[in-house]
Amino acid sequence: MKIDGVKKIILLGMILLIVAGLVVVALKGFSVALFYKQHEEININVGKEINYKDLKGICDEVFNGKKYEIRMIELFSDSINVRVENTITDEEKNNLINKINEKYETKLEASTLTVNKNANIRIRDLIRPYGKPVCASAITIICYLYLRYRKNEPMKFLYYSFVNIALTELCLASIIAIIRVPVSPLIVNILVLIGVIELLVLTNKKEKELKKA
Repeated sequence: MKIDGVKKIILLGMILLIVAGLVVVALKGFSVALFYKQHEEININVGKEINYKDLKGICDEVFNGKKYEIRMIELFSDSINVRVENTITDEEKNNLINKINEKYETKLEASTLTVNKNANIRIRDLIRPYGKPVCASAITIICYLYLRYRKNEPMKFLYYSFVNIALTELCLASIIAIIRVPVSPLIVNILVLIGVIELLVLTNKKEKELKKA
């Protein structure tokens, strides 16, 4: 199949984007959501309704420069979970509790609160649960498409579809790596969904070509 000038430029751009993504991954790896990095977390039962913005201001002061996440863990918003990248030092824990006591007029004691450690989760461990379902689905789809187009060069269509989907997925993965979008199950699900949608589009295009023939 011949590639015209515009398509050549697009293809070249995609290849350059993929190469740039590979360089970023080789140097920095993918960015991952804080939950999947090595982090420490602490649960705090304040006993009073907590204002998220107030607590965020406190955490900005206490964990200056560190990445952190705040999550409400009770129905009445009186308990929180604070996750912090790498470690929560004793000084940070004491400052956090002191500022919460000052803000909400409570008498919490830092010594009674436990900091829980969580190891990082590797990208391949994050993707592994999708391996068997995706492979099984891919084999089923390939068999169906081969039988469906057995009289119309099925291998050519399968090859064309594979190359297009692979290029799209690699480009998206490169963008994710370059702009440092944190990888999470949601991102993986979106990539899988985009691959399925592109296959449906290519199949629909093939069906229209057959009808015109």
